[in-house]
Amino acid sequence: MADTDISMNEREVSTISAKEYGLPDEEIVAEIPIYLTHRIAKNLHLLQYPQRASHARPGELNPSVARFKPIHGQIEMDIQLDVASPMYNKERGRDLGVGLSDNGRILDIQTLVSVNIPKSSNYMAGAFRDGALHLTPIEKITQLRPSLKYLDRVAEKELAASKLDNDDDDDEDGKKEMKAQTIQVTVRSAQAEEALRQQQNSISYLQQKLEEEPWSKLSYYDVGSEESSMVSSKLVARHTDNLVCKTSPDEFLTAIIGSIEPDVL
Repeated sequence: MADTDISMNEREVSTISAKEYGLPDEEIVAEIPIYLTHRIAKNLHLLQYPQRASHARPGELNPSVARFKPIHGQIEMDIQLDVASPMYNKERGRDLGVGLSDNGRILDIQTLVSVNIPKSSNYMAGAFRDGALHLTPIEKITQLRPSLKYLDRVAEKELAASKLDNDDDDDEDGKKEMKAQTIQVTVRSAQAEEALRQQQNSISYLQQKLEEEPWSKLSYYDVGSEESSMVSSKLVARHTDNLVCKTSPDEFLTAIIGSIEPDVL
């Protein structure tokens, strides 16, 4: 796709009064040209961290490992835990570390896994440079939440150990007479069985395809790095010539933010 940069016509913008939008009729102190660019729109994702502290600042995440499945769009990040902190429970960490490995490792990382969020509105990334606002549409919104797979592995190992103990008990009591048991049989219709089978096959198939896709290693660059600055520079439109606008300012703003008519009670 060719790079397309669109600017609002400054002459048209200047004829709009604040009162027309239901705002106080105050003096307009500045007019800011707006440019729309698609230079990196296809690769621009918004990552949200709903369970992290709201006061966390850029640079505090610093994952030790980041990986990506491009076909399914899944992202994982390993965040190092501060096991030296007096708030860290080392005994519990050793118990949960069984879910990471069998060599006595403690739980020293938190894995964040991506959950895709349906787009309910249009999001854009803005860069303010030289008195102009440059907007880039955001392709995808993803939330990163803690993965609890290590708990599943702990439960599996505990179940396997319990089963082994039960097998030993069964061998000792194998000569005991087995008691009769009542069995309840549930009969489903052929249509219900087929629907259930298709649902299970669909879910298991998608999960299997997701598990089969190999991880691709990602390099993580935080705000302030040279790599981050290089990508950020692509949020600025290369061409800033005014284009002939085929829509009115009202139609242009409505296309971006929705209806601009004031609510009527």
